[in-house]
Amino acid sequence: MERELVFVGHPREVFARTQVMTYSYMSIAESEYSNSILIDNADNSNFDEFELDEQSKKATAHALKAIVFSAMCIEAAINDYAGTHLGDKYFETHLCNLDVVSKWVVIPKLVCGKEINKSSAAFGALKQLIRSRNQLVHSKSRELNSTNPKLMEQIEAANIKFESDFNNSLKAVYLLAMEMDNVIGIYNPIRIMDRASPWFDELAEPAKALFDECKKIVTKNNS
Repeated sequence: MERELVFVGHPREVFARTQVMTYSYMSIAESEYSNSILIDNADNSNFDEFELDEQSKKATAHALKAIVFSAMCIEAAINDYAGTHLGDKYFETHLCNLDVVSKWVVIPKLVCGKEINKSSAAFGALKQLIRSRNQLVHSKSRELNSTNPKLMEQIEAANIKFESDFNNSLKAVYLLAMEMDNVIGIYNPIRIMDRASPWFDELAEPAKALFDECKKIVTKNNS
C-alpha cells in the first residue's frame, strides 16, 4: 500500500523552466536498460557464433547508453532543482562546479534544510553511477600483454565490473528518486516514484521488477 506523499516547504511552489531534460534522459535510460535486459534474456539457443557476438554487442551498446543517460538524468535533475529554488545566477556562481555527488548532498540542504542519508543504498548507488559514467566518458585504453598470466582474470574482472555498473545504472536513478520522495516529497527533483501519484509514469516492462526491488530496499531502510 502506498503511503501519503510527503510535503516539505520550498522557496517556490509554482515555477516554469525551459530546456528541462531530466524526464527525457530518464526515459532513454529506462528504454536502454530494458532493451539490454531483453536481449540478455532472449532465447539464443539456435544462434551461431556470429549471431551471438552481434547480440552481445547490441546488449553492450544498450548497457553503455543506460549508464550514461542515467547519470545525465541524475545531474540534470539536481541542476534544475538548484536553479529553480536558489536561482540560476546563484547556482551558476556558487554551485555549478561542485561534483555531482556533492550537489546531491549540499543543494537539498540549502533549499529546504533536508539532506540525503549518506549511509543509504541510494547514496551508494549514486556514487557508483557517477564513477562508472566518468570512466566511460573519460575512457582510456590500455596495452594488452598477451604473456600476462593474469590476463584472463583481469578481463573477467573488467566484465564483472561493467555488468555491475550496468545493473546499478537505472537502479541508482530509482533508488535516489525514491529516497527523495522520503526526504523532500512532492518537489522530488527526479520524478515522483509513488504509483498512487497522478504524476507517476508507467514503466517499461523489464524495468518493473527493478522498480519493485528498489521500492523494497528504500521501504526497509526507512521503516
